[in-house]
Amino acid sequence: MSAVARTSRQVVFPTVDELRIESIPVPEPGPDDVLVRIAMVGICATDVHLLAGHIGDPFPLVPGHEFVGEVAAIGDRAAHSRGFGVGDRVAVEMLLPCRSCARCREGRYNLCERDDMATGLPRGRQYGVNIPRSEAPGLWGGYAEYLHAPAEAIVHRLPEGIAWERAVLVEPLAVAHRAIARGRVTTGDRVVVIGPGPVGILIAAAARAAGAGRVVMVGTRAERLALATDFGADATVDARRSEDVAADVRVALGGASADVVIEAAGVATAQQDAVRLVRRGGRVVLAGACGAAVPVTLHADEDLLTREPDILPSFLSAGGFEPAIALLARPEVPFERLVTHRFALDEAAEAFDVIRRRDGGVLKAVLEPGRTASPENTFPEKNQNKENR
Repeated sequence: MSAVARTSRQVVFPTVDELRIESIPVPEPGPDDVLVRIAMVGICATDVHLLAGHIGDPFPLVPGHEFVGEVAAIGDRAAHSRGFGVGDRVAVEMLLPCRSCARCREGRYNLCERDDMATGLPRGRQYGVNIPRSEAPGLWGGYAEYLHAPAEAIVHRLPEGIAWERAVLVEPLAVAHRAIARGRVTTGDRVVVIGPGPVGILIAAAARAAGAGRVVMVGTRAERLALATDFGADATVDARRSEDVAADVRVALGGASADVVIEAAGVATAQQDAVRLVRRGGRVVLAGACGAAVPVTLHADEDLLTREPDILPSFLSAGGFEPAIALLARPEVPFERLVTHRFALDEAAEAFDVIRRRDGGVLKAVLEPGRTASPENTFPEKNQNKENR
């Protein structure tokens, strides 16, 4: 086991559209704290929106909320209460719930009142999203070599046999499991998923694991639709080629309507489609983030009143990590195929460019803080503030 470094290199968003690699001191963990050495962190679309300034003003920010790693150091009380030791492989949930507000007490800690930025709080409780780097000790994001997990952090042990390429999907898979739970998916349900991105594909896998009778994926990118069939989708509908998506979905469901439709595309039109594709009295789960102040148009009578759908937003991943870890341990699901691109920490700017341009069929890109930058992937002119590395 390697010794703990005195400093941690991090990707930092100092402000909108600015990315740097900087270093920060690594303090010894307090008695209730865990210091995590990051092995791998996924790049989420949320991170791209954060850099563009589409999600509040969290700057300066260390992004990254889809991270896994190992215990590098741990306080005495934390070791006793959590049962962890140095070298244990762990996943940390992105939200640091207060555990005392009304929402936390009822089990909906994803809605923790201390994370409600609309109330004017100076900072939130989400790793890599709304805790600024200026908040001590500054180790609040997964795009880094080390991360600080205080007493309120929810830390899960990972089985030894799960490769990092699978384990790094635990947070988006937990998001998928929460969506499945919100939709009350059960044995025999006919499920439609809109949006074959990483989360949508993982929702298909989670629906299949929950016993769905038939799963149909709707999207616009043929290669991702094809991949969805390896993750539990029985059929797909290409919305670009379809003249009547609703009719084609009904055919794919064997002539029936969907019991549950889960939207994971993150666009308002997909949310509208979800309501119109579900059967009367069915369940609609809205799991895709569309961005601030995006309107959704529904017809009060035709879509809602006369059809009585249950419309169920699904936010973050509360309660989803344990079933996600269990599913990741099942070798028959090829989760590692979702990780299409791997980059060193120094290559974060290049990784974002690849994602924006959708180069090379990128589906899920990850950063590996311990990885050495590849000469063919490094573009020095884009790596800012080298003196801070």
